[in-house]
Amino acid sequence: MTSCILKADAQKYMVTDISKDLLSRANAVVQEEHISFDVDYSNALQTVRKVITILNKAGEKHAELVLYYDKSKTIKDIKGQILDEFGNQINKFNQKDFKDYSATSQVSMFDDIRFKHYTPNSHTFPYTIVYSYEVKHNQNLFIPYWQPDYLSDLAVISSTYELSCKPDQSLRIKAENTPQSAHITTTEKSKTYKWTAKNIKARKEEPLKPFDRQDAILVKAVPENFHYFRKKGTVKNWSDFGKWMYENLLMGKQELSPETKNKVKELTAHLDSDKEKAKVLFAYMQSKTRYVSIQIGIGGLEPYPASYVEQLGYGDCKALVNYTQALLKEAGIESLYCIVEAGHQKKNLDIDFANAVDGNHIILCLPLEKDTTWIECTSNKHPFGYLGEFTDDRLVLACTPDGGKILRTTQYPSTKNLQSRTGHINIRQTGNIEGSITTRFTGTQFDNHFENVSKVQRERQELLKRFYDIDNISFSNNAYSIEDQTEPTVIEKMDIFIKNYIAKNKDQLVFHPNIFNVAKAIPESKNRINPLRINRGYTDIDSISYSMDEKIKDGFQPITKVINSPMGTYHLRISLKDDKLLYYRKLEVKEGTYQPESYVQFYNFMREVSESDRGKFTLTLATD
Repeated sequence: MTSCILKADAQKYMVTDISKDLLSRANAVVQEEHISFDVDYSNALQTVRKVITILNKAGEKHAELVLYYDKSKTIKDIKGQILDEFGNQINKFNQKDFKDYSATSQVSMFDDIRFKHYTPNSHTFPYTIVYSYEVKHNQNLFIPYWQPDYLSDLAVISSTYELSCKPDQSLRIKAENTPQSAHITTTEKSKTYKWTAKNIKARKEEPLKPFDRQDAILVKAVPENFHYFRKKGTVKNWSDFGKWMYENLLMGKQELSPETKNKVKELTAHLDSDKEKAKVLFAYMQSKTRYVSIQIGIGGLEPYPASYVEQLGYGDCKALVNYTQALLKEAGIESLYCIVEAGHQKKNLDIDFANAVDGNHIILCLPLEKDTTWIECTSNKHPFGYLGEFTDDRLVLACTPDGGKILRTTQYPSTKNLQSRTGHINIRQTGNIEGSITTRFTGTQFDNHFENVSKVQRERQELLKRFYDIDNISFSNNAYSIEDQTEPTVIEKMDIFIKNYIAKNKDQLVFHPNIFNVAKAIPESKNRINPLRINRGYTDIDSISYSMDEKIKDGFQPITKVINSPMGTYHLRISLKDDKLLYYRKLEVKEGTYQPESYVQFYNFMREVSESDRGKFTLTLATD
């Protein structure tokens, strides 16, 4: 296509021609962008041309080119130029200048999945990179979204998105916040939809904002009748998509060897409930496999058969879920193959627009009677039934013979995301302190120190010093265990010693009782635009008793503090009982989306909590 021909005009891409309004807050500026998808009955041709000016070192990431390909995707006609700030060419590149890498760690199941990578070798700012390329897709189901204002530090002078198809093809299109409706042109050979966005300013990045912006420009598209390689489909909704997935990509891939079938029977013969059987088979799967990271959009939608995983001992999320399903099926246990958008931020599938772009991971659902259980099959260490922050509390698609079903994964309320610490500390006359601490981590806080469970002692010590960033602290007798009878729980037990923790001045001790859990204040956010989003609530409880070699003078006044806000509560209590100083602290932060003006309340709440946590107290010793 002519739009891919690079003709950099020295007068056209001068940095001085960029409006000062667009330079504000920007690390890079897209001067021109043209993205097109030419969709026919079974394939799609993607054409990209982009001119982007890199203003500073922070903007260099926008100059990188990373292009994935495999047997289904062919990249061609890569070409480009590097221009100085006056628009003069200082370098040029083509496909031979790209480095080519495997997308996996040398595993044969996915050895055809690769990517090309190019980074300009220019260290003088500003500079402009101009490039174009074409990608031929041997399917027309997976069409990436157009999101010209997705990145906050990127300004855009002009971005154009074109979708072309045959006149008799139907495209399902969802457009949100586009500056104008699509410009549609129709000829005897094609129908083209065109959107343009101009003069998009970089945005001030605000802390604790919602992951999905309500004002973001977004265009999604998928043919109503599509080809996914050699498989045809018609999809109008998620029910259609889930049924098509099951019938065309999942069914018939769960055959196991006679040896594995006999092993399933051996492992489950003495067990009564489906949940007990599933737990044992999950552990068996964990012991026999390892995970290879390939996202759905990169590695395709279709899982490898269970027999492949059985033979090779590894797989991506799709293959491992399919293999686990095969084990469960052999034991007569129903399970559901579920597509989810994984990540720390909770992101739902778009329930109003079925498509193949939503979702980057696969998990397994066991619809047990009155006890729906979710399984993460890519970890060979996490306990049965635990999802954690990666896939919790979001809408997913279960692919079943009866069609796709929208389900919600496990929700962990703030009271269940619990870190609970107890302990007893001895305060020595020297100012050193020593004692024993036990901490329990449940809900999404399960992962806080989970990585230490499987570490050797040297690595544990290093991680403990990172977890507990306290001067002069040392650890001994540390031990970890996991309880998973009800709520999966990591239990951490250890002895601690801190040299010179207490400052002593004659008969007075200066004492900071909150050793382990000082809350951090959050950044200010003046002239707030976005709502406040607390993505995940939690509760921390610390209950520590302190004994002293020396007696405290009578008359100690108990300390009680309560701080309330709509976003959380804080309780502090310090008292003296039977010559022991008792310290109790509880902080609960509540998940939710709050109005922009509420950010000030949360800022003040966390600032006051942080100040209280850092508080030091003076204890007077008895002198007689």
